[in-house]
This record gives sequence, C-alpha cells and structure tokens, in this order.
Amino acid sequence: MRRLHRFWSLPRREKRFFCEAGILLLFANLCVKALAFRHIDSLLRGRWNDRPAVTGPDEAGDSRLINLSLARAANLFPWESLCLSRSVAAFIMLRRRGIPAILFAGVKVRKDTSLSAHAWVHTGREAIEGNSENSTFTILINIGQEPLVVEGGNGA
Repeated sequence: MRRLHRFWSLPRREKRFFCEAGILLLFANLCVKALAFRHIDSLLRGRWNDRPAVTGPDEAGDSRLINLSLARAANLFPWESLCLSRSVAAFIMLRRRGIPAILFAGVKVRKDTSLSAHAWVHTGREAIEGNSENSTFTILINIGQEPLVVEGGNGA
C-alpha cells in the first residue's frame, strides 16, 4: 500500500516515465531471455538507430529521470533485471525523445580466465546503467549515434 501511495504522490511526468520504463523493461527482459541477440540488435538498429538526435535544453533532466524510472521499475519486479535489459530499455527511452545515445556491449577477461559481459548506454555527457569500470571492457557492439552539435541554437 505504501508503494501505491508513493506512486500517486509522484508528479504526472514522473508517473509517465515510470510506466514507460516498466513496460519497456518487461519487454526487454522477455526479448533478452527469448530471442537471440542478433534479432535484438537488428531491431534496435532498424528502428532506433537512424532517428536524428539533437541535443536539447532538457536532455540532462530527461536522462536522469529515465535512469531513476528504470531503477524504480527494476526494483518493482520480482526478478533481477540484467544490464542488457536495462540498457535496451534506456536506449529506447532516450532515442524516443531524440536524445543522442549509444548502447555498448562489451566483455573482459577476469583473473580466473572467465569472461564477464556488460552492457551500458552512453549519452553525450554521462553513462546510464554503467560504472567507472566500463573502460575495462572491450567493446564488441555499439548501437546508436554521436550527438549532432547545433551551432547557434537555431537548429541550422
């Protein structure tokens, strides 16, 4: 009951972001568990890779709200959300808003010679669903585009 009360006390914009994050995270979890990654890759490249991305005035605020909404939604589910699922959901949410984003997937060799895989999303300024150790991963896949810099703020 406390969770429901906290949800209703959120501003309308945060409620929308939270609901979108929950739906996309559920969808991404199902896709990661049911589909081969090549299908997820072609879906993301075909649908979300070619949209024009222009840095906007509220890009940083939207990025933080997306990250917060995904964390809230992930805590709500009874299963653990993998970094790939969270990254796919974050990438789609960012690209839907025209925010430039790149989804990275990489691997690194651990000390015991096993492989460790990780996925994260990088916007123009910050990494979402990542940490300071992202630089130790060898990047195998990147989906997305660098931000388009607009001179003078007039869009031309």
